[in-house]
Amino acid sequence: MLHKTAGRLTVLASTALMLVGAVNVGAAQAQAPGGPITYSIDFSNPRESDDNNLPEPYGQVVVRAPWDQQTALWEHPDRDINTPTLPRYPLYGGAEHRFVPHPVAEVCAFVGEDDTGINEDDVLADGCLPYTGPGHYTISAEGGSVTVTVYHLG
Repeated sequence: MLHKTAGRLTVLASTALMLVGAVNVGAAQAQAPGGPITYSIDFSNPRESDDNNLPEPYGQVVVRAPWDQQTALWEHPDRDINTPTLPRYPLYGGAEHRFVPHPVAEVCAFVGEDDTGINEDDVLADGCLPYTGPGHYTISAEGGSVTVTVYHLG
């Protein structure tokens, strides 16, 4: 009799663990399909103090698949004093369009801000946020923030 009870408990525990695992796998796979993406990016650096008080960002803004494949939405190298001023991308309003050939799980920004000749460069954004649908994604760091606005995906 004890053997039957132990067997039933083992089956019950095994089933419970399997169900918990299935729920976790389902949650980990929540993502948006790829396709055309319409977006804009705003760069904010409250500590900017040069002659125009506008940021000179460099780095990259990407969307990532669950397996870390990524598509760049914006990228620019650090050109020191020659890094262009860019408070928004695209610069003159509107939105940019790209094609994302993979599902999207995260919106990420790794952006610095050039302060050559004034002080050390600021870090505006350094990280990722889970993609939950069209909307605003503000990724911050100690020197400011980057806001990616996704208008449409898919």
